[in-house]
Amino acid sequence: YSRAAVRSLIDEGKVSLRGVRAKASARLRTDDVVVLRYARREEPAPTHARLPILFEDDRILVVNKPPDLIVHPTDRVIRNTVLSILREQTGAGFLTLAHRLDRETSGVLVLAKDSAAAAALQGQFERREIRKEYLALVRGVPPQKRFAIDAPLGKAGGEILVQQAVLEDGAAAQTDFTVVAAGGEAALVQARPRTGRLHQIRVHLAHAGFPILGDKLYNGDGSAYLKAVAKTFDGSDAERLGASRQMLHARRLWLRHPETGPMIFKAPLPDDFKKILAYLLV
Repeated sequence: YSRAAVRSLIDEGKVSLRGVRAKASARLRTDDVVVLRYARREEPAPTHARLPILFEDDRILVVNKPPDLIVHPTDRVIRNTVLSILREQTGAGFLTLAHRLDRETSGVLVLAKDSAAAAALQGQFERREIRKEYLALVRGVPPQKRFAIDAPLGKAGGEILVQQAVLEDGAAAQTDFTVVAAGGEAALVQARPRTGRLHQIRVHLAHAGFPILGDKLYNGDGSAYLKAVAKTFDGSDAERLGASRQMLHARRLWLRHPETGPMIFKAPLPDDFKKILAYLLV
C-alpha cells in the first residue's frame, strides 16, 4: 500500500490501536498491536492441492515449484501460494522461505522448518555460498557457446514499479551463461548467477539481445505485463512472446545443510517447458 492509501484507511476509521480508532499522529509503543480492516475478495481454491517435494527432513524442505504460483501470501492472495499450500500439505508449525522465485519461474525452492535453519540458509545466500543453475529458453541464438554478463542493475523508474534495468550506478550483477542447445530462432541457455539481484537473469539476457520466451516484462516494451495485470493478456500476446509465461526454470541448487553438510537438488522440467523445447529445437 502507498502512504496515501494507508492514510485513507486511518481517516476512514479502519485502523485501530489498543482497541480504539487510531489517529495518524499516534506514537507506537513496544508490543502495540495495530489492526487494519479492509475488504478481502473471496479467493478461489488453490490450483495445486500438493506440491512435489524433492527433499524433506526436520530442518529443511525443498520443492519443485510449479510455474504460475507465487511463493508467499499477499494482501490479495493467501491460499494459492507455495507457503500456504505447503503448510496445509505438511502440517509444519514453522515454515519460511530461504529465498524466492518469480511467480512464473519454476524449479528448486528451499524452505526452512525452524528459525536456526532459516538463519543458516539466509546467511549462505547473503555470503553467496549457495550456487544456483537455471535453464532458459530464449529468442535468438547467442553467437558464443559461453559468455558472461557483468552489468549493474537497478529500478528502471518507469510506470512498472518492479521493472529493473541495466544502470551505470546500479548494484553489481554478474551472470555466467552457456548455450546448451540451439534451433533456428531460439536457444536453450544455462544461467549461473554470481549475484542475486531482482530479475537478474531476465534483464541480463534481454540486455544481451536474447530475451526469455514468454517474459511479459523484458521481452518487449512491458505492455504485455500491463495487459496481464489488467487480465487482458490473451493467446495472441502469448504467440507474440513465444510462450504464455516466462520460460525460466531453476534447475539445480547447491547448499550446505544446517546439520549434514553439502547437498545438491535438481528439479525436472515442467511439461510446458519441455513441450516448447521439443518444438523449437527439433
